[in-house]
Amino acid sequence: MVDSSAGVWLFRLPPFSNLLINIYMSSIALARKWRPQTFSSMVGQNHVTQALTNALSRNRLHHAYLFTGTRGVGKTSVARLFAKALSCEHGPTAEPCLKCDACVAITEGRYIDLLEIDAASKTRVEDTRELLENVNYTPTQGRFKIYLIDEVHMLSTHSFNALLKTLEEPPSHVKFLLATTEPQKLPLTVRSRCLHFQLTALDEDEISSHLKTILNAEQIQFEDAALALIAEAAQGSIRDALSLLDQMIVLSEDMLTEASVSSALGYSQTNHSTEILEALTEPTAEKLLSISQAIQKSGGQYEYVLEALLKALHQASSALALGKPTELPCFSPEDLQLFYEITLKGREALELAPTKAMGFEMTLLRLHAFKPTTTAQIQAAPPPPPPVKQASPAPAPERATPTATNWDEILPKLKLTGLALNAAQHASLKIDSDTKATLSTLEKHISLFTKNTVTKIEKTLSDYLGKAIKLTVTHQDEQPETPALQKQRQKEAKLASDEKTLAEDDAFQALKDTFSLD
Repeated sequence: MVDSSAGVWLFRLPPFSNLLINIYMSSIALARKWRPQTFSSMVGQNHVTQALTNALSRNRLHHAYLFTGTRGVGKTSVARLFAKALSCEHGPTAEPCLKCDACVAITEGRYIDLLEIDAASKTRVEDTRELLENVNYTPTQGRFKIYLIDEVHMLSTHSFNALLKTLEEPPSHVKFLLATTEPQKLPLTVRSRCLHFQLTALDEDEISSHLKTILNAEQIQFEDAALALIAEAAQGSIRDALSLLDQMIVLSEDMLTEASVSSALGYSQTNHSTEILEALTEPTAEKLLSISQAIQKSGGQYEYVLEALLKALHQASSALALGKPTELPCFSPEDLQLFYEITLKGREALELAPTKAMGFEMTLLRLHAFKPTTTAQIQAAPPPPPPVKQASPAPAPERATPTATNWDEILPKLKLTGLALNAAQHASLKIDSDTKATLSTLEKHISLFTKNTVTKIEKTLSDYLGKAIKLTVTHQDEQPETPALQKQRQKEAKLASDEKTLAEDDAFQALKDTFSLD
């Protein structure tokens, strides 16, 4: 239908046109649909938007700007917003009107004085020279001719040389907006002629809050925990978060739930990280291999399991460094550092293995095979007194076995495994009476002795002694004499002996002198 009254032809859309518009808008990717149109609508990057806003408000404009940062943090979006602020018919202004011809044309990607170039497809020097041929001509429509070069690090050396000449002495009507994920690949001569703005990865709270705003506007129901998972998976990239959100909306039925998002992302397997750490306290690798087989049967999302393991190791290391308790098995700082390094290398090499399952299992086996020792506790603890030779052994306590107070000898006979064994190794035993015993440990190890752990130790000890024992766990400031400490001493003694043997070996010394090994 048309209306030609007053000499103006107006096309009136039929009623179902709103439905068609909604269908079209819903088909647009969220990353495009929700691209920020003003500086105030940018998610994060306040340090950048505030600096650009100040420059526009005070009319202190530079001729070249460099925006850097990881993927999806808003480099190109900021550059386009800045181009709009420079070109608005009511500007330059920090708050473009969004209604004038320039603002509308930039939003729709058809502004003739904004030249957007993808450097990845324009790497030749001929392309750059052709691009810069019209630099000296004044803008066709606006006040500035703006060159927005994305992934500028992809330009060739000759292209950079051609660009540099213009960057040194550009016409007053030209602005260069450069964006890249790898600023270190730009020649220093180019970087030094630009105002450099480093965009940072967004934190998970910022991403979650933005996703919540979008879903409320899109009238899509969701669980907060589902958005938290998407924000975590995005790893600081708002674009990745929106792409994941698009995918999750398609996969979900009525609403975004934590369970559906977790399953789609493969996060349903991340609980194996705790199982792996517990299995590392076992004397054999049997449990580790069974965990690997279980992961393979449930889909084999090995990357997510390793990433969850890295996160758990980081949290445990941080807790140890701050003297805070942790629910994970008690490993030394050296253990955690080595485990983190092995897991990180295993994650990187997963694609290089003949199969991911094989690469994952080899990572688990390396975690089990390599366990460092620490000398910190050994140096802090006093050396054991020399043995006193006695004419005859002291009589054993009544109703107790001959070794009832020697925890180092009792422990291997109790057949403890897992967390219970790990906890018992970091304590010393004292038999208080026929029915009571005490385990003493350092305060930092007290969190190991959970109710279940104490019950297991208590039961096996009672079975071994042949009588019911009530076990009490206490902590002390000084290092007690524990099986773990004695084992450390034995390793240190062997290491010292091996070092002494090497030091006295003429052949080794000759090799050391030949290759200047110090």
